[in-house]
Amino acid sequence: MRISHRLYLTVTPAILGVFLLAGLAYWGQYARSAPVMVVVLGAVAVVASLVMTWSNARYVARRIERLAGTAASTSAPIAPPDTEITPSSADTSEPPDEIDQIERAVDRLSNAIELAETSRLSRDQQYERRVHDYALLLASIADVSAKRLEEVRLPLHILLENHFGDLNENQEEMLGAARTAAEAADADMLSLRQIAAIDLGEKPMRYDRMKPAEIIDALRALLLATAGDAGVTLEFDIEPVLPAIHGDRVRLQEAFATLLKECIRAARRDSRIRVSVARAGHLIRFMVRGAGAITPTVRWAAGIRVMQAHSGTVERLPDGLSIELPSDTASRVGPM
Repeated sequence: MRISHRLYLTVTPAILGVFLLAGLAYWGQYARSAPVMVVVLGAVAVVASLVMTWSNARYVARRIERLAGTAASTSAPIAPPDTEITPSSADTSEPPDEIDQIERAVDRLSNAIELAETSRLSRDQQYERRVHDYALLLASIADVSAKRLEEVRLPLHILLENHFGDLNENQEEMLGAARTAAEAADADMLSLRQIAAIDLGEKPMRYDRMKPAEIIDALRALLLATAGDAGVTLEFDIEPVLPAIHGDRVRLQEAFATLLKECIRAARRDSRIRVSVARAGHLIRFMVRGAGAITPTVRWAAGIRVMQAHSGTVERLPDGLSIELPSDTASRVGPM
């Protein structure tokens, strides 16, 4: 039996009550044994119950039929055409109704969701293994390249410091440039190795408690010297009372030094750069304004990776940089 028929049958007692009340009104009026007000109120109650029951049954029946039709059209392509899913809660001795169609659709969608979740977990595991493999490959390349660069730097150093023959000025400049390039490449290899070490978890992060102002104060002299060499004016604006942050003090300071120095070097000469530290909810926001377009480097990527390892975010702005790190208040209220 269809659900709509079952719902319409629920109106039967109300219809029977109408006839019974009509008989009561007739015989009660005839014998003068029932008050007129009772009969009138009973008639109103029964008619209202009939109208409400019929309206609700009709509404629910239409909604179930519509839902069953939508479920049938939506779930039909999911299961193979020669497969029929028998609902576990349905009575197989009766022909299927709308609830059976909805249950079939729910079963198909549940199976599809389970397959999709299994596939997603498998892809996540593959991505994790791939990231781990890439980190191993990156670490291997960085180590080998650092050794080879050291083999290049040592002869250059010997040639420049110990003259085995007469070198003209141009030759000395070329050897000096080669040594400088080798040292820069070695620094890039160290940054790559740092990224790989973080991804592989080779060096666990410390959990130092520090004030945001302490980080900037420790780098203030270095940043001012970099700004002086770049010909820019550097200003600091730090809120007086800020919650502490937790993390590896040494790595955070190195990352801040790398990122802020790159911002200063990217600024135009005679420009003004403003470094501000303020609270933004449960985050501490470090802002750099006034810098120019920043060219990402390997050391820049290593600095960002350190910030990400501390649950921080780094955003490049048109005229600077924004770094956000969770404060100790965020650890008390839960993950962001």
